[in-house]
Amino acid sequence: MPVSSNTISFNGREYKLSEFLPEVITLADELAKNAQLKADSPLPADTDFSESEQREVQRQIRAILILPPEAISIFWGAFAAHHLTDVALSLRRLSHATQRHAVSTAIQILSLLPDPKEQPYFRKFLRNAAAAKGIPTIVARAFVDGTSWKRPSGPGHHCALIIHMLFWCDPSLGDDGKASVDADVRATLVPALESVLESTRGSDIEQLQIVEMERLKGILGAIDAMPGAHYLDSTRGYLEGQLDICDGNMCDEDAELSCSKCKTTRYCGKECQSWHWKHGHKVRCFKTDY
Repeated sequence: MPVSSNTISFNGREYKLSEFLPEVITLADELAKNAQLKADSPLPADTDFSESEQREVQRQIRAILILPPEAISIFWGAFAAHHLTDVALSLRRLSHATQRHAVSTAIQILSLLPDPKEQPYFRKFLRNAAAAKGIPTIVARAFVDGTSWKRPSGPGHHCALIIHMLFWCDPSLGDDGKASVDADVRATLVPALESVLESTRGSDIEQLQIVEMERLKGILGAIDAMPGAHYLDSTRGYLEGQLDICDGNMCDEDAELSCSKCKTTRYCGKECQSWHWKHGHKVRCFKTDY
């Protein structure tokens, strides 16, 4: 695994990552609060975000994304570890018909999370069937029903999120066992993708957004073309096989130990575990409730 620095450069100065840790945890908590994702302060039923509430969430997202890359990485780790269950509870509770902006905001935040291959807490959440139950179908249905995409997110980010959920979530979460997204939603997702792709022709949408939409369309075709959950089972098996090596310093040994606190990192032995703790994991280690 690559070496992670214990310092970051910001505004021409060097800071220890540990100095940023309380700040990014606070930022993660504030984003969850402002997006009204926390279980103790949910958005009232049939009440959607106001314009000012939407602007505040978008302002905070933009502020987070200009932080140094290492700080952003720690931020998303803290958010994923502490608030993904809040996001899931919110999405299960919200009504797309009457709370479209709130649903769109929750999905936007999820879509900005790093790839689960790189973000271990996001990966851990998706692999937990109880924690992720129903979420892939809700997220996919929101694309079909129409989402208020706001930069820096967009339809391609939404599609990438659905792909992550297809690849990492248990296919048994879906009603036909072929994929974590229910069959009827998958069927309506394809024409919805075609419609959005058609509407983007000649627009200034980023090419990567189009690529992700086309990619999801192809994956959905492969899922339905193969028997059972063969396509997704084999894909997930390949991805998980890449995680079986040690997270220590440039170590490619098979991993047999895991961090007892976060359970997201793995090691071949105590020496590599100790090295990793001192070289970055200490500020990225969070306990989760999933």
